[in-house]
Amino acid sequence: MSARIFGANAQGRAGGCWPLARLAFLLLVAGSSPLQAQGDARSIAGRVLLPGGGTQGIPVAGAWVTLHRVGPDAAGPIDSMRTSRDGRYDFRYKATGDTSAIYFVSTSRGGVAYFTPPVRERAVRDGIAEIQVHDTTSASLAIRTVGRHLIITAPDSATRTTRTVVEIYELSNDSTRTRVAAGANGFTFDAVLPTGVTEVTPGPGDVSPEAIRVVDGRVRVNAPISPGVRQIAFYYEVPANRDPLEFLVESPIALLEVLVESPEAVASGGRLVADAPVQIEGRPFKRFEAKDVAAAQAITVTIPVGGAGGTNRVMLIVALVGGALAIALLLALRRSLITSRTRRGGDDAEAIALEIATLDTAFERRSAPTEVERTEYELARRQLKDRLNDVLANRSARP
Repeated sequence: MSARIFGANAQGRAGGCWPLARLAFLLLVAGSSPLQAQGDARSIAGRVLLPGGGTQGIPVAGAWVTLHRVGPDAAGPIDSMRTSRDGRYDFRYKATGDTSAIYFVSTSRGGVAYFTPPVRERAVRDGIAEIQVHDTTSASLAIRTVGRHLIITAPDSATRTTRTVVEIYELSNDSTRTRVAAGANGFTFDAVLPTGVTEVTPGPGDVSPEAIRVVDGRVRVNAPISPGVRQIAFYYEVPANRDPLEFLVESPIALLEVLVESPEAVASGGRLVADAPVQIEGRPFKRFEAKDVAAAQAITVTIPVGGAGGTNRVMLIVALVGGALAIALLLALRRSLITSRTRRGGDDAEAIALEIATLDTAFERRSAPTEVERTEYELARRQLKDRLNDVLANRSARP
C-alpha cells in the first residue's frame, strides 16, 4: 500500500517547483518528524507503482527517481537512479547542512511529477516511500467539486474602493488516471468569474501560478489533476460599492462555504444557511454554509456599506486559505482516504499513521475551531486510531 502522493506539472516553467516549495514549507512549519544529527547515515527505499495488480499495484521498471533535499540553507536534488525490474529504488545518503532540512523522492510519468511525503527519519522503507503514479488522459474525465469557498474581505484600508474575494475549489478526481490539458490552449478545470473581473492572482494551492489564467470572463487551469483531492485557490478585486455581489454555481458542489468580513452581511441561494461566525487573524467573518448544492444556482451576497478596512492582504489570503477550509478539508480527507483504501484494498499501519498526522495538521491550521469542526475532527481521528490499533493487533498476532 502506498502513501498519498502529490501531483504537479513537470513540464516547462510550471514545473513542480512551486507546489513543491509550498509542500516543503508546510511540512517544515508542521515539524512533525524528529530531527536527527547532521551527518547521520540515512536511507529511503520504496517502489514506483501503477494502480492495479490487486492490493500491491503494478511495479514500474526503469522509472527515473530523484532524491531531493529542501532546507532553509539550500535546496535541490542530491541523487538519482532508475527503478529495478520490480519497481524498487534504494537511496543511501547523509544528512547535511541545517538539521531542519527535509528529504523526499520524486518521479514522473506522462509529464506529471509525483512525490513522496517529506521525511527526516534515519531509515524509511516502503509505506510512505512508495510512489503511486498514474497514466494520463486528455479525454473527458469527471472531476467532482467537493468544496467551494468564497471569502469576501472588508474594503482595502488604503483605497476603500475595492474589496478582495478569495475563491478556493477542492476538486476530486476519483479515477485512476491523471487528467491533463489537451494542447497548449486546453484546460483541466474552468469556472465563471463575476461580471467585470478580468484578472486573478493565484493563491496557495496544488497547482503552479503559471497554470491559472483568465479567458473571456472565466478562470482556466491547465495543470494536471491527479487522482485524489486537489486545491485550486485564487483571488481578485471587486468594487467596494458593488451590492449585491453575485456568483454562479455551475456544477454540483458537496460543500459550499461563504465567509464575509461584515457582521451585517447576508448570503443567499443554493440553500445557504448562517453558521457560527469565525475569526481569522483576529478579524471576524460571518459564515454561511450549504451542502449538496445543485448546479445552475445563483449565490447573492449583500454587504452594507462600512466596516473595518483590510490589513496585510497577502498574509490574510494565506490565513484564509489555511483557516477557512477546516471542515471541508476534514470531510474531503475522510472521503479521499475511504476512496483510496477501497481502490487499493487492505490496511497498512504506517499509512494509517500518516493519515492521522495529515488530519492533525489540517485541524491545527484552524486558529479557532468551532464545536462542529472539533467533533468532526475527533470522530475522524478516533476512527483512524481504532483502525490503527486493529492493524497493529493483527500484526502482533501473526505467527
